[in-house]
Amino acid sequence: MGLSIDSTRFLMQAQKSGVRFDETLTLGRQHMMVSPERLEAFLREYGAWPPPEGETEFRREMSAGSWRFETLARALGAKNVSSMDASAYEGATLVHDLNQSIPSEWQENYDLVVDGGTLEHVFNFPVAIANCMKLVKTGGHLILLTPTNNYCGHGFYQFSPELIYRVLARENGFQVLRMIGLAESIGQASLFGVKYPFLIRGPWYSVRDPAEVRKRVELINHKPTLLMVLAKKISREAIFAKTPQQSDYVPQWQQGANANPMGQSEKGGRTANWLRSMFSESFCREVLPQLALILNPFRLARFRRQQSFHNKESFQRLEK
Repeated sequence: MGLSIDSTRFLMQAQKSGVRFDETLTLGRQHMMVSPERLEAFLREYGAWPPPEGETEFRREMSAGSWRFETLARALGAKNVSSMDASAYEGATLVHDLNQSIPSEWQENYDLVVDGGTLEHVFNFPVAIANCMKLVKTGGHLILLTPTNNYCGHGFYQFSPELIYRVLARENGFQVLRMIGLAESIGQASLFGVKYPFLIRGPWYSVRDPAEVRKRVELINHKPTLLMVLAKKISREAIFAKTPQQSDYVPQWQQGANANPMGQSEKGGRTANWLRSMFSESFCREVLPQLALILNPFRLARFRRQQSFHNKESFQRLEK
C-alpha cells in the first residue's frame, strides 16, 4: 500500500478544501511512492509550508523515515496518525481483521480515515467498508484510493462507481463529495538485467453518479485504473439498515416495468418487431448483426468510445 504522486495531490486538495487531518487513521501503514523533494513542492504549492515541526525536522524525517506518510500527515495538520492492519508485521497501531466488526469504542474516533489500497484485499467487503464508515467522526471524512478497472488478480475485488455511490449514500450517513477516475499503477520492467519500476499515469476525470446520469457509468480501457473518492460523514446512521440496490433497477421495480435497455426509438422498435416477425430469432440474433457490419464498420470503435473516459455524460476531464 502506498501513495503515488496523484493520490498525494488528491490528499493535498482535500486538505485545502477543509478536510481535517487532526486524528488520522490509515488502513495499513502507508508507503510514499513520492520523493521528499516532490512532497515539499506539493506543500509549498498548497500553502502548507513550512510544516509545524519546521523545515529542518521535516526534511530529516523524510530522509530517515520509512513511513513518510505520517510525516506528511502531520504537515497537513494531523496531531495523531494511527494505522490498522490484520497483522502487526509493519507496526500498525491497531491490529484488527477488517472482516470482523470493530469494537464499539473505536467508533467515531477519527477525523479522517484513508484507504490507500486495502479494501480490495478484504473478503467481507460489506463489513470492511462499514467498519471504515463507523470509524469516522460525524463531520469527518473518508478517502478511498481503490482499483476500478484492469486490476484483475490484484486483490479479491475491483469496485465500480455505482457501488461506491450507493454505499456512501445519505441513508448510510455519508455524501460523496468528489470521485476521480484515472489510469494509475506502477509497472515493472528490466533493462540490462536491472529491474526497475515505472509510473503509469493518466488524466483525471470527474465520475458522475449513475443515479444522476440515469444510466450505467461503465468503463472499458487498456490501463490499470483507480477511483479516488472523498466522502463526508454527514450523520450517524445504522449502516446498511437498508441494503444498497443498483440505481437503474430501483425505478424499474417501482414502476413495475422493464426499462428500454437500448434506448430504442419508436420507429426503431417497429422495425425491430417487423424483422422478428419475418425471420427466425436465430437469424435476427446471429446473422443480421454480421450483415450490419458491412454498413456499420466502425461500430466497435464507437461502442468502445461510448464506454470510455470520452463519454462526457459519465466523465468530465479535469485539470489536476
